[in-house]
Amino acid sequence: MNKHARIASLLAMALAFTAGCARQGESDEEPDAAATDAQGEASSANAAASEADLQKSLPPPQITPVTITVNLSPAAKAEFARTGESILLDVVYGGDPTQAGQSRVNELGVVELGRVKREVKDGEATTLSEDVLNKSLLEMTIGQPQLMVNVISAKKAAPQNVLNCEFYWETLAVAGKNGVTIPCKLLSEAGG
Repeated sequence: MNKHARIASLLAMALAFTAGCARQGESDEEPDAAATDAQGEASSANAAASEADLQKSLPPPQITPVTITVNLSPAAKAEFARTGESILLDVVYGGDPTQAGQSRVNELGVVELGRVKREVKDGEATTLSEDVLNKSLLEMTIGQPQLMVNVISAKKAAPQNVLNCEFYWETLAVAGKNGVTIPCKLLSEAGG
């Protein structure tokens, strides 16, 4: 289990524990509305306190530039040279949501901290600055910021994507330290 999955699991357990503690006093009798509201507020306060304690125990977010290189297979290189097609990076910076950040999650289930779409050349390193991140949204995330990289064809020569590339998802700290290399081949290649 990777680091951000463990953090999310710990947070879920803390929230489940506090919610379970709040339910221990339940009975078959109709609860008093004021007592129910107070119990719900106490449970939310406990969950927020647990989340705040967890956030304090984690290291501060590491924000760094990242270098990405896309490597096409020989068949993809030949096809792109023949058709004039190009490569499109779609990079999303995100973070696991806090309770307050739940309303800001995107289709990947993270709070989106920034996004870059950029055409790149095969084999050439592209460095993305940390300035892309909306640092004011970090307070809505828990744990380390993450980097997700999707690579497709730019659809200049064909109306649909013709590439099969590995999807990359890692913490920004790891991506910045190690760099990111994305291998791609044509969808039409064997096994693609």
